Amino acid sequence: MKDSIIKQKFDTLKTFPVLKPEILTLAKDYVHQSDDWKLLRVNPLKFANEHKLSENDAVDFFVHAAKVGLFDFAYNLICPMCGGIVHSHHKLDEIEGKEFHCVSCNIVVPTLLDDQVEVAFQIHPSLQKNEIDPFVDVENYFRYFFSENFDKSAELRNWIQSTIKDYAKLNPDDSYSFNFEATYGGLQGHLIQFVSIDRNAMCLFAVDSNLPPSNQSYLVDLMESGMKPNAISIPVGKHQFTIHNRTRFQVGLNVLTPNPKEIERIANAYPTIRHSFLTAKMLLNNQSFRDLFRIQKLSPDLNLNVKSLTIMFTDLKGSTEMYDTAGDIFAYKLVQEHFRILTEIVRKYKGAIVKTMGDAIMATFSTPTEGLLAALEMMERIETMNLEWKKEGYEIGLKVGLNEGSALAVVNDERLDYFGQSVNIAARVQGLAKSGEVWLSETVWNATGSESLVKEHGYFYRKQKATLKGVGTPVPVFQLSRKKLKEPTKWKSLFIKS
Repeated sequence: MKDSIIKQKFDTLKTFPVLKPEILTLAKDYVHQSDDWKLLRVNPLKFANEHKLSENDAVDFFVHAAKVGLFDFAYNLICPMCGGIVHSHHKLDEIEGKEFHCVSCNIVVPTLLDDQVEVAFQIHPSLQKNEIDPFVDVENYFRYFFSENFDKSAELRNWIQSTIKDYAKLNPDDSYSFNFEATYGGLQGHLIQFVSIDRNAMCLFAVDSNLPPSNQSYLVDLMESGMKPNAISIPVGKHQFTIHNRTRFQVGLNVLTPNPKEIERIANAYPTIRHSFLTAKMLLNNQSFRDLFRIQKLSPDLNLNVKSLTIMFTDLKGSTEMYDTAGDIFAYKLVQEHFRILTEIVRKYKGAIVKTMGDAIMATFSTPTEGLLAALEMMERIETMNLEWKKEGYEIGLKVGLNEGSALAVVNDERLDYFGQSVNIAARVQGLAKSGEVWLSETVWNATGSESLVKEHGYFYRKQKATLKGVGTPVPVFQLSRKKLKEPTKWKSLFIKS
């Protein structure tokens, strides 16, 4: 470990005001005292829990540490069934496709930033060379290529272990042979599977009772594009299987006798415990990541799906008039103070400001509850700010709209942005609000505890239906205000020019 360079990295981190000294001290000790396995894939949420820190503070540290080159990002595509790391990337835009295939489970998984993309942090290779050999034995192999955030039950682990018939390490151009007597019937015998988890490749041999029994030899080529062939029907009999590594890489090879129905039964009876980890969605909703990596070069073709995103739009009432009456300097100062308050609150509730538009912002949060809490606190802070400015004869009014739904993460004007109907609805819902009001879509309102939070913060609410531009039928919306609200007598309509 290059201690002098690491010291320089931490000296640089001390210059960032958002990072607390106690976190830097803990992190420095962690780096020096951890072995290769601990520094392979650091989970910042686990780090926060173990050191009694807030998750926000821990994520902020690791994002800044990646910026200065102390750690490197690892975007891991995780199979939800087995916890296997199907692909790992160092850049967000290296993630390709709307889905990926886990060869271990033989299932196709949607590439969702919410659940299936784990963000971990690896010590930067320029500071310390990782000495782990993932291919030395099957224990290292599984530990290296499976996420520790998926804790399988003892029953499931034991059953999986019973299906592993052999493990081999293959260098480029090496071959491996395995003899197996294929039968038909019982829990095992129907299938034999050769799997290279590190190459995400497999070949499945299925016993076909309709074929006449015979003894056969089979040759499978492990190519960089996968195993060829990858599925073969074989008869009952004594067979020899040979796998030839035609890649440029050292690979690991597992020989399994899987039983999909049995593994599903055991997994349902003894569920895998999934521990909290930083997802790509949570990272994109981190203000430090947005600020530090805003000029990160990303592919213009990047488009990734987010299953559930809470989107906030805000706007100001009265700022234009204030520029006319109070002058540019005074009005600018007030508007900038409003931006400072909103940014502080967005960060507090694990959100990020995606962009500003004049006096308005677009922000995103990982959950509706975090978005709603942020909106309510924004209102309270602006009210407090207005108490001071009213003495000068001026005040501003904040208007907020929230919606939750799916979205598409894309690159727009060289930065990450979101598009889709959910974003459009959030903007339209905000357009319904008057000064001092928060408007919610039904998806935000239906989130656990929303009604209680609204009442606790002293807000009245009423449900209405609104006709929003671009949405075919009237949709339920919820109006929140400090003032008591009358029941609506008719639907409201909103049409906003594009």
